[in-house]
Amino acid sequence: MAKTEYFLVQASGSSGFSSYLTLSEVSYHCGLHPELIERLVHIGLVDYAGRDVHGDILFHADVIPLIRRILRLRNHLGVNYAGIGVVLELMARIESLENNIRELEERVLGNG
Repeated sequence: MAKTEYFLVQASGSSGFSSYLTLSEVSYHCGLHPELIERLVHIGLVDYAGRDVHGDILFHADVIPLIRRILRLRNHLGVNYAGIGVVLELMARIESLENNIRELEERVLGNG
């Protein structure tokens, strides 16, 4: 039986993904074994969009950068999965607060 090796792939530019990706497509684009992606779904770090007519899991294309961020936190910074969940929540909160600040600044500068 041939051994399949998975590796991390760095990509830049436009992704060209369709709106929904299968588990095997996400696996390919992230360079991960499908079972690891299923594990990330199971522990709640990644959400899937639904299932196709065959019952296969479908993902939104924006899951690719999320999985890459999870991998960076895990592999490069040594953060465990529970910590990754906290970091992702905090990063989302910071992004939301920064957007609120930008909106308030635009209102103040627009009315000034």
